Amino acid sequence: LDYARLIHSQYGLQRSLYEGCCMTFMTQLNSPSSKSLHQLIIKKLFNGKPAGLKAVMKNNTKPSENHTFFEGFWIEQGENEVDEMQRYILTDSIKKHLSNIARAVVTKKYPVLLQGPTSSGKTSMVEYVAKKTGHRFVRINNHEHTDIQEYLGSYISNDKGKLVFQEGILVEAVRKGYWIVLDELNLAPSEVLEALNRLLDDNRELFIPETQETVKPHPQFMLFATQNPPGLYGGRKVLSRAFRNRFLELHVDDIPENELQVILEKRSELAPSFCKALVLILKDLQKNRQNTQVFAGKHGFITLRDLFRWAERKPRTWEELGYTGYMLLAERLRKEDEKTLVKEVLEKHTKTKINPSKLYACESTPLFKELNEIIERDVSHPLHGIVWTKSMKRLFTLISECLKFKEPALLVGETGTGKTTVCQLLSTVLKQRLHILNCHQHTETADFLGGLRPVRTKNRVQRTQRNHRKGRLSSSSRNRVDQINEEIVHSHL
Repeated sequence: LDYARLIHSQYGLQRSLYEGCCMTFMTQLNSPSSKSLHQLIIKKLFNGKPAGLKAVMKNNTKPSENHTFFEGFWIEQGENEVDEMQRYILTDSIKKHLSNIARAVVTKKYPVLLQGPTSSGKTSMVEYVAKKTGHRFVRINNHEHTDIQEYLGSYISNDKGKLVFQEGILVEAVRKGYWIVLDELNLAPSEVLEALNRLLDDNRELFIPETQETVKPHPQFMLFATQNPPGLYGGRKVLSRAFRNRFLELHVDDIPENELQVILEKRSELAPSFCKALVLILKDLQKNRQNTQVFAGKHGFITLRDLFRWAERKPRTWEELGYTGYMLLAERLRKEDEKTLVKEVLEKHTKTKINPSKLYACESTPLFKELNEIIERDVSHPLHGIVWTKSMKRLFTLISECLKFKEPALLVGETGTGKTTVCQLLSTVLKQRLHILNCHQHTETADFLGGLRPVRTKNRVQRTQRNHRKGRLSSSSRNRVDQINEEIVHSHL
């Protein structure tokens, strides 16, 4: 009713009541249930006559020149330029979800929570609406160790060495009217969720404890959150009913099979026959359950992300399609019977015989030949005289494919099996500098990104630098000063 009150001056009473009912009751249901409820809403509001609904939907007068018509609603434009996002593929189910998002953002009053399976397009839909309406889009990826400082900010040292408060991305979004998405909300710690309560309330304000400041949101600010269903995905907590009631909840289904084929064709430009085979393989593998990942459910062997990654490698023949699928899906499994199951499904739909020995016979590839020439020519090379085992050749081929398509790779295996060595070999042949960081249970984010640390023997360093400026140092001392300066710089990076 509050929603209907806010929009009735623009859309009329009947449509406002209709949109309010749809937003409040339909958006949390799956597709079959929402269709049944939609018929009930039409029966109660329009005496069961769809023509009455069509009549009120024509009330679409443009409020002002600063509004954009999007999926049946007038949305106020942001300050950024409109991005048409030509690569975004619209299907019937996607348009329905976009319409629900547009309905929710008309008033800019209610935060929106999108819940659905992984790779169902929750975040990308919000990004699409934001860019189509000229709003700045930002996101925060939550995890179980997310700190409240990532949201609100913290004290940092400025260029003069003084501590100043650097506002976090959430505070910046609230002040400047960005559209922000809090990804994986049910992975965030409780203290982070508690800090959001005041912003989600009707008074909509954000309190910053460090500065004792209360920030009122910009009129164009919108907050979205996404999450996977708790219980089906590991580590996700069940949010309290009181907390969830602060959001408008939108349920996002899996992408329908017929639409999935269309998306694959348009996104990867694969042949329709290949895309059809990919969808059939997805269906077959989702019918099976992986023994080593029982709780992964139908996503144990394959997810939509795997499918899109497979298509993005753009195989040109049925044989390439089968071998690419084997490298992506089967080679991450540890049990031979699970590998065999995936191999049989791939062979069934690609109509090819997959021979792993042939796949990893990399001796004749140009990259392998070039690498061997470099190592054999340079006797002082640390990997000179390396013995190529079957496992090493397999790893070399798999990681080479990942690098070719700019994909991140996670190598899992026993110690001493050549995981780091293969990375060193590839960095040698590709002439790329390799950085190795040994992680442990106390590894921090600062080990990756950098951080501040106190400079030891500060007085001696300052005295040496003064002498350096006066030209009193020997060449060896100057080299030492340069080294100290470099250490100081790196400690701040």
